[in-house]
Amino acid sequence: IWTADPVTLKEVTTDLEHYRKFDGLPNRSLYGQRLVGTESILSGNGLGWALKRKVMSQFFAKTNMEELFYACKPHMEGPELKRWKEVINNGKKIELHDQLAITFTSYLKVMGFHNFMNSEKIATNVFKILEALPKQLTSWFSYLCSDAKEETVKMIHEMRTEAKKAAMEIHRRKVMLNRKGESMTSLNMLGLLIEANNQNGHGKRRSVDETITYTIDDIMTVCLVMDNLVKQISSLFMLLNDEPECQRKMFAELRETSIDTFEGLNSLKYTEKCILECLRLRPVLTRGTRTYIFKKTEIGRFGGYMINEQGLRVVFSEYVLHHSPKYWVDPEKFDPERWYPGFVPEMFSYMPFFVGSRGCIGKHMAMMLMKLTLSVLARNFDMTQDFDPEKMPDFTQEFAVMRLINNVDMWVEPYQPQQGC
Repeated sequence: IWTADPVTLKEVTTDLEHYRKFDGLPNRSLYGQRLVGTESILSGNGLGWALKRKVMSQFFAKTNMEELFYACKPHMEGPELKRWKEVINNGKKIELHDQLAITFTSYLKVMGFHNFMNSEKIATNVFKILEALPKQLTSWFSYLCSDAKEETVKMIHEMRTEAKKAAMEIHRRKVMLNRKGESMTSLNMLGLLIEANNQNGHGKRRSVDETITYTIDDIMTVCLVMDNLVKQISSLFMLLNDEPECQRKMFAELRETSIDTFEGLNSLKYTEKCILECLRLRPVLTRGTRTYIFKKTEIGRFGGYMINEQGLRVVFSEYVLHHSPKYWVDPEKFDPERWYPGFVPEMFSYMPFFVGSRGCIGKHMAMMLMKLTLSVLARNFDMTQDFDPEKMPDFTQEFAVMRLINNVDMWVEPYQPQQGC
């Protein structure tokens, strides 16, 4: 059943007893190679998932974002900005997605992943894996027989092997700290992932091997999800290509506003409007699915309909809702000003981070990192779209996660403030 009805979506997103994540989605495994599994913080169901989310909420809570900001800011303004300057030199045409992918995966170093693979390797692998996922659905046989399939499986194995080493090292450190009566910082995401996977949904403690295996699933999940932020900023510059005045206004705010404090970052109101509007027009997650389960003693109901089929799949589309004239004035227009102070979209008509108890646990971190990255880049570089008119960047909805088509090319050079400004 397909639905784009907010009332029905409220039922789908709040009734966790009857609506469960679908285990058969292609990102659970890829050609027989385990990718994120079926019990990760993204793919899990039931009490085990709820307990894991409760532990991880310590890291992703809105109240923890200020401390995380002060940890990420020197990284972005230090080694990561230095890398950008070395790439740009005096001016260079770059593919924006590629460079942003390295930037956003590099933030993981601040979050306890410093013993994992280097950022460039993660970014490359994640891009290739995400490109392979739709082929598993659309050209299964031809891809199965290709060299690209072997390369992808090898890549996943390599990432999971490196993730295991990183998880084992953090597990060893946690054991040592526990013996001393100490604990890891709340900014150590990897440490919390291990803690979150220490027990199953029945409260039974897992073995070390089981804990590490499920932690690896979550490491892979985090790496794949970070690419969503890359696509979102890339999409923003694609949209701004047709709205030069919006881009000028956003860059002016980013350059005029100091982010020496967390309050300064939160004062980037116009930039936030642009991001929110981009999330509306180009949501990374274009659609979702849930499996409807009911007991034999029950009568299945979906909205106003009687259901007699166990395991019915309910499919909904964030993209359709975000573009519906029923909920948005001039829905195809990029209009940051629609997000005026006090504006609240109709419930379930806007859900780039999904909604309800299964809403994205990392939405506050996502907004913080996107604004931080844009601020540092705008204060140091002039960035101008340099798209190939014969191959304009676009996106496809063939898969539930948005995929970019063609390069998001930008001409980037050092920013030279005008005298007196």
